[in-house]
Amino acid sequence: MEVQLQLKLATGTVAASLGYESAVDEVVKQLGLRMYPVNPGTQDSKEATRFRIPVPDQSAGERVVDALNEHEGVQIATFG
Repeated sequence: MEVQLQLKLATGTVAASLGYESAVDEVVKQLGLRMYPVNPGTQDSKEATRFRIPVPDQSAGERVVDALNEHEGVQIATFG
């Protein structure tokens, strides 16, 4: 089970989105989880902002989605 995460593009560049990535990663760590890039090493700005977060069960997934969808750096977080 995992949460799929799409960060917002700060100014349309990967470098500008790193601020969002860092802030969202901090929230994920506070929940006791880690986020992993879906396409590591890509130079495509949209693909570089896609992450996955493994979760132990459905309730954890739903908590993560609720927390992340309220964050200013998150475009969308979904569980499934």
